Amino acid sequence: MPNTSVIVILTISFFASVTFNGFFRNLAKNFNVLIDIPDKSRKFHFRATPLTGGVSIYVAALVSAILLISLTNVSFETNISDRGLMKELSSNETNISRSYEVDKKNYELQIEKKNTENSVSINLNGGDDKSKSIQIIQNNDGTFEVILPNGKIETYKYDNGRVSIVSDIETKPITPKLINTPRINIDTTTLSMLICGALIILIMTFDDLFEIRASIRLILQACIATLMVILSDETITNLGNLFGEGNIILPPIWSEVFTIFCIVGIMNAFNMSDGLNGICASFGLIPIAFIGFSGPVHYGTIILMGVLLGFLAYNLGWFGKKRRAFLGDSGSNSIGFAIAVLCIYYSQGYSTSGYVINPVTALWLVAIPLLDCIGVMTSRAIKGVMPFRPGRDHFHHKLLDYGLSPKKILLIYVFITIALCSFGMMLNQIYPNKEFISFAAFIIFSIMFYVLTRKKINNV
Repeated sequence: MPNTSVIVILTISFFASVTFNGFFRNLAKNFNVLIDIPDKSRKFHFRATPLTGGVSIYVAALVSAILLISLTNVSFETNISDRGLMKELSSNETNISRSYEVDKKNYELQIEKKNTENSVSINLNGGDDKSKSIQIIQNNDGTFEVILPNGKIETYKYDNGRVSIVSDIETKPITPKLINTPRINIDTTTLSMLICGALIILIMTFDDLFEIRASIRLILQACIATLMVILSDETITNLGNLFGEGNIILPPIWSEVFTIFCIVGIMNAFNMSDGLNGICASFGLIPIAFIGFSGPVHYGTIILMGVLLGFLAYNLGWFGKKRRAFLGDSGSNSIGFAIAVLCIYYSQGYSTSGYVINPVTALWLVAIPLLDCIGVMTSRAIKGVMPFRPGRDHFHHKLLDYGLSPKKILLIYVFITIALCSFGMMLNQIYPNKEFISFAAFIIFSIMFYVLTRKKINNV
């Protein structure tokens, strides 16, 4: 994707977010709803502040996508796969266009797929400038049979984002390079996220208004995560080679349960991290930037970055301290949900671009909110306190007690998050088939983090 396109998308989504954050916060002020009142205990702000960040971010993301379609020459493409409930809601045919480079030759692929059949037809134009049509059929063993125009049949396999041709003699790797062209792709994951995201905004806005009990909120989060799994059939099936004995593959039922558990866990981790200005949004922005720019760049991730930057402009008081806005439970849960789904999408091979990360790499992307949440809940359980009860025992509270200002704490969190994401991505590149190295490093870091953050600090 050209740099100018990235700048344009960031600019559009940023100003859309600024516009809607301003609109909804003024609406909340005028009608005196969704207002957070400081209590001088856990809420350290000095003014009554609107909790409108969640709905503003969601609406701004939708409007940004619509503006890109209507104001630019960006093409719109739907690719509702044959996974999950979306198969029943989508049409019987899917048309996809892609540009690839193989051995320094460009190829244009027009893919036609009937969701009722286990095969696709591909019109290939390029290389020797002759148009060709091939058919791909998936076998029961996971390999793919490719019927060439001359009738010859070749067998390929796809493993962890890599394509290899299989013959009787050897397995030869093939590395096609995807050439990015301007398009907005609405696939199964995107549509499922939009539906579940809307439910999160509705339910958690109700929570911001009336404070739903923690147990009820947990059940509602699990229902949303379950709906995401049903709609998209996107689950965590492969945990990777965590112990050096081969990939750990979960059976279907356990895969679904574990996926729901992880989505709910990340949602609560981000919700519990939202204690100081900028922290939760930064926890979302930084991993999205690493995911978005480490592989083929997609409009969706750029839009998410832009709308989060627009929210931070209000949250951090760039337009004045009197014009701040908070995420609220709707915003923090939405960000956590989006990050969880993106990590699953790119770590389980669902990405249509072929770009993948190891499952353990996803842990590095959410390390601080995840470990802080686990540490707080463990500490409370040991003390006999309800894990989801509001408290003043998070890592940022410790740093406040140490005498650091909120701005310095935010900078510390941003620096640590960037460092951990960089370290995780580096291990992903250096040891792509040795996830146990990254997992061992994460366990060591987790122990160090727990010991450090649970240590009592005298007030300064």
